[in-house]
Amino acid sequence: MRTTYVLRDGKLVEKTDAQRPDSGPFFLPDISPFRTQDGTAISSRSQLRAYETKHGIRQVGNDMPPPGLKRE
Repeated sequence: MRTTYVLRDGKLVEKTDAQRPDSGPFFLPDISPFRTQDGTAISSRSQLRAYETKHGIRQVGNDMPPPGLKRE
């Protein structure tokens, strides 16, 4: 297994021993409002989850294929 290091206070420290420099809570802002292809207005993550559940769909990530995989 390979050891991974991170930079803390100008020194390399094993990642398993390193503490995050910002130990506070992580804040993820809400999504920007948009309209779906059928015209439904979505302005929050909860609305997006409800829309996806109602229509039996889900997001799968970005539109870029993984390296080495060509889109047909």
